[in-house]
Amino acid sequence: MTAHEQADWAVDRATALPEFWANVAKHLGFVEAWRLMLVSRAACAGSKEFLGTLPGLIVCGGMTTSSDVEAASDVWRLDLAMLRWEPMPALITGRSCHACCAVRGALVVLGGQNSVEEFTSSVEMLLRQDNPARAAACGRSEGTETFAETPPLSCSGIVDAAAIAVEGSDGAARQVLLLGGWMDNYGPVSAVHLVDLATGVCTPQPNLLCERDQFAAARLPDGCVVCAGGLSSVDTALSAAEVF
Repeated sequence: MTAHEQADWAVDRATALPEFWANVAKHLGFVEAWRLMLVSRAACAGSKEFLGTLPGLIVCGGMTTSSDVEAASDVWRLDLAMLRWEPMPALITGRSCHACCAVRGALVVLGGQNSVEEFTSSVEMLLRQDNPARAAACGRSEGTETFAETPPLSCSGIVDAAAIAVEGSDGAARQVLLLGGWMDNYGPVSAVHLVDLATGVCTPQPNLLCERDQFAAARLPDGCVVCAGGLSSVDTALSAAEVF
């Protein structure tokens, strides 16, 4: 076998392995990973292997339209490897205009508006029932997921706020930054609270530069939080962004 034939053989062997294509997909990203599925069976298997490692997209609650408009308790997850929506355990309390984020792999839902259009301070967390006694008490089998209520927000009911998980918390602490939103009797607020999910205690932090509700917020690579858009206290759209 010539050197050229040996090189071709090595390439053919490598590209026949799903593991090879999984690494390629990892470097290319989500969209290109789906395009790789058209290359070969090995590429399809490898791409699905990579996509299966992604956390997926979850939507929860919101408004459902029927004869009456009411808050929904449905929770759905988008399987990125199959591009298929899968049902998840329902919320304990149907709600809309709430805040949610993932804290140490657990989905946390905070505040919002319930079916009777009341602002709520309730908080729920999606937990895995690995304790046999606790699972039996909840009427579920061990190893299943279920929402559990945690202490309510001490800062009262709030809607249209943004929640960002606090990274690097010490010990078993689970904390969330709750930014802006609309508080009953106050309207849009610029308040920022550090929420301890174990106790529900909301500790005030430096305020945003302006009142915002219905806005977007995300954590930047350097750890800062950027807030953009939304509505102000005079019910006008905001185009300015700020970093917290």
